[in-house]
Amino acid sequence: MATYGTTNKYINYSVNSQELSYDINSNTSVVRVWIDVWRTNTGYTTYGSGTVYARINGTVYSAGITSSQKITSSAIRLGTWEVTIGHEANGSKTISISGWISHSRFSSSENGYQHRLTDIPRQANITDCSDFTDVDNPSFKYSNPGNWNMECWLEPNPNGDHYAVRTLSGTSGTFTWDLTDEERDQLRTACKGKTCTIRVGLYSNNKTWASYQDKKYTIVNAPPSFTGVTVQAVNPFGSLYLQSKSSIKFTVNGAQGIYGSTIESYSIKGGDYSYSGKENTYTTGVLNKAGNIEFTVTVTDSRGFTASKTVNVTVTEYTYPTLKLEAYRCTSAGVKDIAKGTYIAVKSTFTYCAITGNSIKNKYIKINGTSKSTAFNSGSIAVFGTYALNQTHDVEVSVTDAVGNSIKVQTEITIGKIPLVIPIHKNGLGAGRFCTVEGQFQVGFDLNLFGGFMINDQEQPVFELVETIDVEI
Repeated sequence: MATYGTTNKYINYSVNSQELSYDINSNTSVVRVWIDVWRTNTGYTTYGSGTVYARINGTVYSAGITSSQKITSSAIRLGTWEVTIGHEANGSKTISISGWISHSRFSSSENGYQHRLTDIPRQANITDCSDFTDVDNPSFKYSNPGNWNMECWLEPNPNGDHYAVRTLSGTSGTFTWDLTDEERDQLRTACKGKTCTIRVGLYSNNKTWASYQDKKYTIVNAPPSFTGVTVQAVNPFGSLYLQSKSSIKFTVNGAQGIYGSTIESYSIKGGDYSYSGKENTYTTGVLNKAGNIEFTVTVTDSRGFTASKTVNVTVTEYTYPTLKLEAYRCTSAGVKDIAKGTYIAVKSTFTYCAITGNSIKNKYIKINGTSKSTAFNSGSIAVFGTYALNQTHDVEVSVTDAVGNSIKVQTEITIGKIPLVIPIHKNGLGAGRFCTVEGQFQVGFDLNLFGGFMINDQEQPVFELVETIDVEI
């Protein structure tokens, strides 16, 4: 209530207000406002007509004044109004109240004051909350001015099920969950990715009101698993992974995700070999290097988590067999005679990779396509006959190791006696031999000269064998 004067120094008026009630559900109050008027001296009466005004929370209300309303030293009420006032979201409200009079005998200015209404208890609210991981115990700060009964929950993928429901009390504070293993598993399973949104919720007033915040939830502790890796040699040599022969087949066994995740891909990497795909098996190409190869096998789940194991494979070094071949005409005793020998000597020198289980498994000597021997040794000389002097002969030797790799060498035995040959360059002549130098006549026979010997049409002296006598002086 506040009292104010008018243009008549003996007449005052008052502006009055009272909060009659408030409603929690509608967050409103009912306020009564009235204006009284009186004379400050006794024995006098003022009457006439006019209007009394009240401005309540910005809205103007009015009431008429009649001559029957006599103004004396006893206060009379000119107007009364009851108004419903809406409060702020937090339940608080302060309103302005003012009044003034316009009368045929006097008047006043607008005068008034501020009236703070009762704070209406509102819902409990989450005031602060942070992102959290699957190994954390999440928490939030809250305000509960109405001291309502409260219930909180965690809701993965909002509009889903409520997990980890708890009750709490107090007008303000911090609440922290102590999650059980089962509750952690529920949250992880409900979150399909490595991250998702979890709604942190708070009910109050028997679930009449809800306050919530959506926070980022990150799974940091949910890797997949697999029981092992089967490693199998493809084209092994015995039990060996053999260089240039074998391959490796990998099979990833028992891979599975947890908390609802699935296996998305497999990766196998080591040395020069790499695989990534959806199949759990992989076969390398032929192993081209020897030594130990460490492979890393990795499985990746639908959340992007991985699990890895390493396996080691030892590749045994391997080289192909080698062969050197020497073949020539010879006598039956094996004495080299490339001009008149009707036998052929064959000398083969060969090697093979000295690894467990390897040897020369097959070998042969062929002359002119006909097999001659399979029982020769490296470095030994085998003699075969007889072969015409006026024909060439093909010699072929082959060795095959136990791994299955072969080497074959061929050579040609030229004719023995050559009567007369014009060489390929056609600028020369050979008799009894091939002509090896252009512009020459080369003779491979013994020379028995019965006629003269001329050079450039000039007869040359014939050489005679002169007997020499040693004389002692």
